[in-house]
Amino acid sequence: MMEYDWLTSDISDVIKVACDKRIKKLDEKDDREKIIPMNVAIKNIQPSKRKFDVKIVTSMHLKDSSIEWKMKLKDEYSLSEEKKEVNYEFELDGNKSRDLGLEIDTPIGGYEGDELDVHLSIKSEDGINSYEKSFKVVLVPVIKIAKCTIGKELDIAIDLSNHAERDREERKARNQNAENEVMAIMSPYEIKGYFFIETMHADRVEVLSKTIRGFKGFVTGDIDISEIEKYLTPKPAVTGLEMGSLIEIVEGPFKGERAKITAIDAAKEEVTVQLIESMVPIPVTVKAEAIRNLDKA
Repeated sequence: MMEYDWLTSDISDVIKVACDKRIKKLDEKDDREKIIPMNVAIKNIQPSKRKFDVKIVTSMHLKDSSIEWKMKLKDEYSLSEEKKEVNYEFELDGNKSRDLGLEIDTPIGGYEGDELDVHLSIKSEDGINSYEKSFKVVLVPVIKIAKCTIGKELDIAIDLSNHAERDREERKARNQNAENEVMAIMSPYEIKGYFFIETMHADRVEVLSKTIRGFKGFVTGDIDISEIEKYLTPKPAVTGLEMGSLIEIVEGPFKGERAKITAIDAAKEEVTVQLIESMVPIPVTVKAEAIRNLDKA
């Protein structure tokens, strides 16, 4: 936050935001799920009435020039790839303050990396006070939590991925820039009844999922990647295995045999087992991912 005796400004140099969001001063009555906070407040520090001039110049870098952003200052303005200049002046009584009221609406159908560049200039007519700020708004994907039937998480996630790819192929016939609405999908085995979807357009993914049996919609709100990072790093294959555990070999020449673990090599992610039904107790070393822990099945 930048503070002067006559102005308070809370605008980041780069605002990374999803589609269909509003960047503005946050009020108590706002739907906070769709609002990105931004505040510029001006104070007339003189005892007499003074006039202030505001100038905003915008330019855009878009993958699809037909996508429309909107900006609101005194009036609402539609933005395009062409540079747009907005000028606005207002008066403030002595020792009075007001919020600038700047709002920016990101588009519903934007692409990842689409960018709005903004240069804001505020000056008092008497030349005593002046402020300039350049910042950019960059569109980024969101991560949503999808609800689904317990025990069918992976199957439903795969179905959604297949639906999204077919949808992309159909749309590509009309628009060469068409992209898969499901950018990434993750279904950690530890989580039951939910999985994660990364997308630019959550509304479109909901439409795609309507015909998928077991898909129950999205949990309200977006989540940050930091909240699911622990699921992105795979656990060692030997995690949860203990000496003496009963296992079943699921790969290799001994597939289907049951055995007990006699040694664990965490560094190599291997286990040594003794086959239960073998006449001679011969130790067999196998990769940890080639066994199934029957004690926890």
